[in-house]
Amino acid sequence: MSKHYLYLTNDKLVSLVIRSNVLVSRESFGVGDIQTPELEEQIAKYASSQTYLVTDLIEEDFRLDTIPHLRGSDQDAVLDRKLGQIYRGSPYRHAIVQGRETEGRRDDRVFLHAVTNPDLLKPLLALLNRKRVPLEGIYSSAVLSCRLLKALDSFFPHTMLVTIIPDFGLRQTYFKDEQIKFSRLTPIIYDESRSVGQLIAAETSRTWQYLDSLRYFEDADALEVCMLLHERDGAMMQEAIRSYPMLRYRILDINDVATKLKVSPAPTSSHAEEIFCHLYARSKLENHFAAPADSRFAAFRRGRIAIFSATAAILAATAAGAAFNLYYAAQITQEIDQRGRGEGALQSEYQSVVNSMRAQKSATDTVRDTSIFFNSQIRPAPAAPGRLFNEIAKVLEGYPLVRVNQILWATNNEPAFMPAAPQGFGAANAGLAGTSQVTSDNKAALAAAAALAASAAANAAPTPTSAENAANPPLPGNKYHVALLDAAIQPFDGNVRKALAEIDRLVEDLKKN
Repeated sequence: MSKHYLYLTNDKLVSLVIRSNVLVSRESFGVGDIQTPELEEQIAKYASSQTYLVTDLIEEDFRLDTIPHLRGSDQDAVLDRKLGQIYRGSPYRHAIVQGRETEGRRDDRVFLHAVTNPDLLKPLLALLNRKRVPLEGIYSSAVLSCRLLKALDSFFPHTMLVTIIPDFGLRQTYFKDEQIKFSRLTPIIYDESRSVGQLIAAETSRTWQYLDSLRYFEDADALEVCMLLHERDGAMMQEAIRSYPMLRYRILDINDVATKLKVSPAPTSSHAEEIFCHLYARSKLENHFAAPADSRFAAFRRGRIAIFSATAAILAATAAGAAFNLYYAAQITQEIDQRGRGEGALQSEYQSVVNSMRAQKSATDTVRDTSIFFNSQIRPAPAAPGRLFNEIAKVLEGYPLVRVNQILWATNNEPAFMPAAPQGFGAANAGLAGTSQVTSDNKAALAAAAALAASAAANAAPTPTSAENAANPPLPGNKYHVALLDAAIQPFDGNVRKALAEIDRLVEDLKKN
């Protein structure tokens, strides 16, 4: 990014273009040539660059004053009123607050400066506005020259910086405790009886006498005069300053200064504008004289740059988001492909297993038959008396006088098996003679016992269905169910024959089932 500096003096307008701390263009125009096509072409050539107007004029006034100690907008209002009172005829004015007084009301000390002849600036500002040049501000070179002393570390309690400006003007700026107090620009008028060095030395001596009359110095104070000169003029000044031993002169070789400050290319004369503009380009400058209307195109330029920057940032963020989404989509696609390949492999393996199982159909049928055979024959279901008890209960329904006391049930593979009666079996009938009992209770008890036995058998193992028996007929050698009944005739009327006949008929009915 290039910066365009217009250095305005009473005789010259110097156009300096600095890009990346390197001077890339220098053009000089006479003050009377502001309306010429050459200057308009130079202005139009760099119309898009940041432009700074630096003044170094005889018609610049500098003075010290005081105002009541205030802050913020109140201080600004008092300063505006003070500037309007002193520089009523010029809009190009500025104030710098330099601390407070040490005594009395401790008012604020202010340094006031202005361009007293605004007509020197108006033609150039009109040209800049016509070309829509982004003018950042209008600056006083004398006020900004303190940056050179700071950069060279050449500040003293009392310092006067002496520089030469085009064409042969002598700028003398006095600083006390690093604050500007006075500045003066005088032309160098040739005198055949004296050299240029003697003229400059005499002029600095007169300035020192003026400052001394303002009581800036104590008895032990000394004024350090720093002169920025080319080496061609240094020897001439060394000879001239010997006549003024009360001043401490320090010759600042402009080539050494350019080397120390990394100014490229180095100036070829004692003129200081190139050194100054290089320093001004390295930091932000505070506007001195430019009104908002004069710098409106600079404000437009900053707004345009801000919009472009925001747009670029949004585009960059959008591009980054799109790149991330593309990368994420590629990752997902890759994962889908991997899973698809894995799914295909699993599907192939599954199909292979299905095909192999279809080939093993006969083995599966064999396993099923073996399982049925094992469950029905090798590990038959436990015997249950439910079915036997149901048959006995149906027979006993026709014998209301028979009362069942106990049933002994057992299983065996032998059809003639007779279970051994436990001790006490049949003793229950001993006390039943002449006892009246309700025969329906006997039947209910027997039915309940049969139901309980059937439930136990059902829970123990399911009975094979007829379809299963047809497909898998039971093998020979099934178990026999043997039941031993302990019963009595109730009531017994003493007729033994009748009782025996009833018992025989019951036995025959049981055999039928």
